Amino acid sequence: MSEYLINHEQETQQLAEKLAAHCPKNKRLIIFLKGELGAGKTTFTRFFLRALGHHAAVKSPTYTLIESYELAKQLIFHLDLYRLQTAREILEMGLYDEFDQLAIWLIEWPERAQSFLPPADILLTLSLLDSQRIARLLPQTPLGEQILKKMETSEH
Repeated sequence: MSEYLINHEQETQQLAEKLAAHCPKNKRLIIFLKGELGAGKTTFTRFFLRALGHHAAVKSPTYTLIESYELAKQLIFHLDLYRLQTAREILEMGLYDEFDQLAIWLIEWPERAQSFLPPADILLTLSLLDSQRIARLLPQTPLGEQILKKMETSEH
């Protein structure tokens, strides 16, 4: 597990850029984003997308549930499952079959539909601690482990 103390939004940006720099192209990568409301999940996603070359506005998918971004060589989906009433809504919306796409999936509030989501490669948990945040990156698969090891070795 990698842990980062975040004092300023700029440090969130640096973490997002670091993770984005080590994400493979043409592979499916699933990142679960967990944390209470206001912990910085959407802010992290905005910086992550910017690091991959998306410079337009990043809308929170709280009401649309999903936003997609087609970048030069990468497809990215940003889901916010906070408003799901039941986990089965993932099936009803036809999203279940979409998870096979070679894309980066950033999924906020995955616990709302955990039984219908593929397993995460990386779990990012953002916690509030007074005026600071703690970001914890935990690999969940060999791919996630590989990415986080690359991040750690690039720091030294």
